[in-house]
Amino acid sequence: MQGCRSAKVRKILHLEGHASRLLAHYEGAMAEFSPSKHKAEQLLHRARALKVTLTPAELSELRSARSGV
Repeated sequence: MQGCRSAKVRKILHLEGHASRLLAHYEGAMAEFSPSKHKAEQLLHRARALKVTLTPAELSELRSARSGV
């Protein structure tokens, strides 16, 4: 049956196979970073939650620290 396929059909199947392999590789690589991203998002959320509790003086101190002054 494979001999009956046209060149275009073979090319499409080849491209689809190659794309599938690349996507599988990409998804595997992304799985390694997912826990780190989740942890970073949690830390940023905690920082934001703490920021809203700052006094005006502490907020000023934070802004100065961020600007490098």
